Amino acid sequence: MGEWIPILAVFLIFGGGGLVVKIVEDMNKTRLEMARLRAQNQSLAAGGSDVTALREEVALLRKEMHDLRDTTTQYDLSFDTALQRLESRVNQIEQQRQQIRN
Repeated sequence: MGEWIPILAVFLIFGGGGLVVKIVEDMNKTRLEMARLRAQNQSLAAGGSDVTALREEVALLRKEMHDLRDTTTQYDLSFDTALQRLESRVNQIEQQRQQIRN
C-alpha cells in the first residue's frame, strides 16, 4: 500500500485532482437524476391509481346511462300502451254514443 502513495501524490499534483473532482461531480449528478426519476415514477404510480379510479367512475356512469335508457324505454312503452288503451276507450264510448243517438 505504501508504494501507491507517491504515485497517487504525483497523479493528484499533475491534474489528477481535476479528474477526481469531475468523477465525483458526475456521480452526484447521476444520483440526483436517479432521485428525480424515482420521484417521478412515484408520482406516476400515484397518478395511475387516479386514472384507475377515473376509469371506474366512467364505467359506473356508463352503466347508469344504460340503466336510464332502459328505464326511459320502459316508461315510453308504458305511456304508449296507456295512450292506446285510452284511445280505445274513447273510440268505444264514441261508438256507444252514436248507437244511442241512432
